[in-house]
Amino acid sequence: MKVANNTVVTLTYTLHNDTKEGAVIDQATKEKPLEGIFGHGMFLPRFEECLQGLEPGDTFGFHLTPAEGYGEYNNEMVYTVKKDMFLDEKGNLSELCKVGNTLQFNVGDGGIVPGTIKKVSLELVEIDFNHQLAGVPLYFEGEILNVRELKEEDFGGGCGHCGGSCEGSCDSGCEGCK
Repeated sequence: MKVANNTVVTLTYTLHNDTKEGAVIDQATKEKPLEGIFGHGMFLPRFEECLQGLEPGDTFGFHLTPAEGYGEYNNEMVYTVKKDMFLDEKGNLSELCKVGNTLQFNVGDGGIVPGTIKKVSLELVEIDFNHQLAGVPLYFEGEILNVRELKEEDFGGGCGHCGGSCEGSCDSGCEGCK
């Protein structure tokens, strides 16, 4: 079976910074492969395009520009807030407020987004809400281990429009959510 939308693909990959010779950023091995549903937003769109039509045993290697990966780095996604936000009830700075830590922040619409502490000064904290790989050219190489048909149970009780997380209650309007 070939990699296509609505298939479950198991694969290995090594993600490099920029080129095949670049630093290794992430890896999925045969012992701990990556498995996901194609065509449902679980993978980067360009990543899926590059794997379309491959079969088990096929290997791959391709480059993604920052725009095709996690986007260009956006300086407007770096915010400076008062350090008071990180003080506990006794006025002590939270242990979590350290340069390099990624924390979860509530946003106005009730969502949660990750932000990385970039700088802590006497009164201010700089937080970067860009994806950690924003602005980074990527090179993927790996192997397709298995491709199989999508089954209802792959959605974990959901409808499939949301990768299975809705448990039958997303707003897509499909029969699986009613």
